[in-house]
Amino acid sequence: MRDDYRERLIPCAIAAQTSGLPDVVTALSQAYPEVDVEGLGRRAIGLRLRMTADRLSGVLLLDHTREVTTAMVGFLRRIRGGILGALIVVDIDSDFERERLRAWCRHAQCVRMPLITNRCLRHLLLSQCVASSLPAIESKGVHHIIQAARGRVGWLDECMRRLQMPKYWKGGHLHIGGLCTDTEIAIREGGCGPRMSRRAIRSHISA
Repeated sequence: MRDDYRERLIPCAIAAQTSGLPDVVTALSQAYPEVDVEGLGRRAIGLRLRMTADRLSGVLLLDHTREVTTAMVGFLRRIRGGILGALIVVDIDSDFERERLRAWCRHAQCVRMPLITNRCLRHLLLSQCVASSLPAIESKGVHHIIQAARGRVGWLDECMRRLQMPKYWKGGHLHIGGLCTDTEIAIREGGCGPRMSRRAIRSHISA
């Protein structure tokens, strides 16, 4: 989505983690890099960025949103035109989780997005490993990670974050089982779906 907006010369930026107003303001400053905020206080920075957004509409992609605070909503509403809409993208594995999401986003339209192909996931995994200067992963390990991801790009993103942790590398070898299990737990504990025990998740992955 970000690449598409940028190709059309629409200001756009991503907040990698969103848990408060500072994350929104930081993303807004990245969407409008031409705005000089050097030496300004927080309120002045917010005001200058809002004025710029009023003149040239843009798009903010707020990833890994853990909380929507009153300050965040108030800030966005003060931009001329307010919040035109919000698109929430989540990884869901079961009908039960889908029903929980519908209850949470009552009166919202739901569109089921297709899963990412294994070929695309493999390309993303290998390119990110090179970009992060990680040790080479054996083909069997790559296959195991892709199978565990099951088309979920959010899962792969969390897996990549954990791949950079030394605890999953022992003697230069990757501990695939622990990596995939911990990734699954992190995804489920951080989302709106039901919590699962480590044993249940291991059974789910092996299946």
